[in-house]
Amino acid sequence: MLKSFTTKDLVFAALMGALMFVLSFAFGSVLNVATGNPAASGLASTFIQATIMTIAVLMVRRFGTITLMWLVYGLLAVPTNMLGAMPAPFKILLALGIGFIFDFVVWAGNYRKWSFFAGFLAMYAVLVPATLYIYITLGLPNADVLLKSAPILFVIFLKRGLYKTRRNH
Repeated sequence: MLKSFTTKDLVFAALMGALMFVLSFAFGSVLNVATGNPAASGLASTFIQATIMTIAVLMVRRFGTITLMWLVYGLLAVPTNMLGAMPAPFKILLALGIGFIFDFVVWAGNYRKWSFFAGFLAMYAVLVPATLYIYITLGLPNADVLLKSAPILFVIFLKRGLYKTRRNH
């Protein structure tokens, strides 16, 4: 059965979403400028997001926590380069979608350790192709850079997830 949110839970999830955005934006922007590759921002953001999402879900074990966090992240990302150079509605829908995927996988796995790994894999397995699809469909710049970086980023996400899963056992 799904539990309802308390006001405290909602505020916590919204603040964690804002924190996730601020830290991802700060560190991702530095890497993006330093390397000239927008995928570097995604790499930095991944580690930050994984940490903050894990903390939030372990503190508020409710379906929808991560979806709410990603909604806040998506809204804050609208005037920035975070989540790519796509128009606002696409950023918000993409953020909601990946948040929902993670929420669902972790909830279906009863918040066990393996479900976090599966949730991150599912989330990024949808994020990268969905972002590529949006870029190509809308004719946005840097789709070719993202396409070249996607396999490398996926391997890094996979290795990071396997390392965290083995370390937590």
